[in-house]
Amino acid sequence: MHSSAPVVAGGGDSQGDAMVAGTPYNATAKIPCSGYKGAAAGMCDAGVVRNLETGTYIDVTLPGNVTRTIFFNSDGSFLSFSIAEADGTAAMETGSQRRGDTTIATLGAERYEISDALVKGD
Repeated sequence: MHSSAPVVAGGGDSQGDAMVAGTPYNATAKIPCSGYKGAAAGMCDAGVVRNLETGTYIDVTLPGNVTRTIFFNSDGSFLSFSIAEADGTAAMETGSQRRGDTTIATLGAERYEISDALVKGD
C-alpha cells in the first residue's frame, strides 16, 4: 500500500500552500499584540491567507470576537489595515516598521508583530 506524505506549506510539492482544515487560512499562529481598547501586551490568534493576486492578508482575533485584518503587498511588505468609519478605525493612524524578520504594524495605539514566515510561508 502506498501512502504519501502530508502536504505542508512550502513542501516543495508544487501544490501551493496547504490549508488549515476547517478554515480559509493557509496557516494559523499566535502573534504578539497589544493596545486594543487599552489591552496590555499579550498573544492574539491570527490566520493568514497567502498568495492572492494582490498579496496576503492576516486576520487577527481580538477580545469580543473583533477581527483586525492586516494587508500585505505581494512582496511581503505592509500595506494597510481594514478600517471603517463605523468603528472609528478610519480616523486612526496606521503605520509599520521592520525589526529583523518581523513587521510591527500599528493602528492607533494597537500594535501587532508579524513574522515574515507567517506572511510568506517557509
